[in-house]
This record gives sequence, C-alpha cells and structure tokens, in this order.
Amino acid sequence: MENIKPIKELELYLIRHAQSMGNAGYEDNAVLTETQKHDPVLTEKGLGQAEKTGKYLHSVDLDAVFSSAMLRTVQTATKIIGYQKSDKTLNILPLLCEMGIPPEYKGIKFEDIIKINPNAILAPDIDENSPMVYSNSGEDEKGTFERARKALSYLRSHFSNGEKIAVVSHGAFITYLVFTLMGYVDKVPCFDIDFNNAGITKIVLYKEGTNKYGDVIFEFINDTSHLK
Repeated sequence: MENIKPIKELELYLIRHAQSMGNAGYEDNAVLTETQKHDPVLTEKGLGQAEKTGKYLHSVDLDAVFSSAMLRTVQTATKIIGYQKSDKTLNILPLLCEMGIPPEYKGIKFEDIIKINPNAILAPDIDENSPMVYSNSGEDEKGTFERARKALSYLRSHFSNGEKIAVVSHGAFITYLVFTLMGYVDKVPCFDIDFNNAGITKIVLYKEGTNKYGDVIFEFINDTSHLK
C-alpha cells in the first residue's frame, strides 16, 4: 500500500442552499402562492450568503456545477457560477431534490429555471420525462438512501479523473448523501449532522485501494467560515 500512488477520482463540494423564505419562517404566510410555500426563493440574507459562497469558491476552478430543480438551489448555484473565472453551465439534477415535498407539488417549469439562469440545462443523460421533484408520498427512508446512491453513482459515472464538482442541494438530502458516503446503506445512524445554509462540505473520492487513508476522505463538513 505504501508504494501505491493515490488516484483522485472526484473532488466533491456539497453545498446547502443559502437562506430561503422557508428557512426564515415565511412558509406559513397566507399570502404566499403554493409555489412560494413549497419552493421558496432566497431571502436578501440568503442572496448575500450565496454571494459570499461564490467568492469563497472563486479560487476553485470548478469543472461542473449541479443543483436540484428547486428555486433556492438554482439561485444559490447561479451566484456561485457568477464568481467562477470562466463561464459555467448549471446542470439541473432532479435527484438532488429535498425531502418532504408534498405530492400535490410537481415542481416549477424549466422556463422558470431559465429565467434565473439562461445557461441552465437538464443534466446529461437525465430523461426529460423524469420527475423534477420527489414527493414524500412515494419515498421512505430506504427510498431516500436509494436516491442518494443514484445521485452519487451518476456523479461518479460522469467524473472520474479528479474533477472538481459543486453540488448544491438541501440540508436533509445532503445528510443522506453524506451518510451514504460514510457507508450507511438503508438506515440512518444514531447521530445527526447539521448543515447550515450555504455550508460547504468537501469530500475527496479516490480510486478504490489507492489511498492508504481510505477511498472516501472528508476534508471538512459544513464549513461556514466564509459567511463570517
């Protein structure tokens, strides 16, 4: 093992979206539309957090940026892309959707995403007929683990040469992504991890057996130092 050179396959930045109206307690406001309640946009504070996240990641030349098809992640990812040194496409990966979506909410239309980011596209090889959101009526804990595995498998099948990838998702679903990378299969462990708005988790994935410290290395979890 000592003589094997570590082969980095993927440098993954998991980012929770910045503060949304839902996080700020506006989701029960009677004047909000159904879309605003189920798919809230960023607050002014959230927009500022997204800007700071973009500035923080300016020095990281990202090879690709992904987000769920929800407004708050699209807004956050768009701000991050805006601080990159070269133009980046925003890849919409519906698998990154938050948990707890009510069955009556079917998600926003793609043209609404384009209004936020004209360079947004549906991620490569994703069926255009696939759901944009995943409701909690059809997904239990095992189902969420399965979706997390599918999302990670998608990323690893498309990037394996040390690329730097930003993934903007949601607090609860990021927890499942992290637990999956920790080796949990279909049941959450007896501990939890808090992911703050605009918190960044950096994970480096190595080719199996080439890194003596493990194939999955967590460099930091929920870093919010850039917000202070």
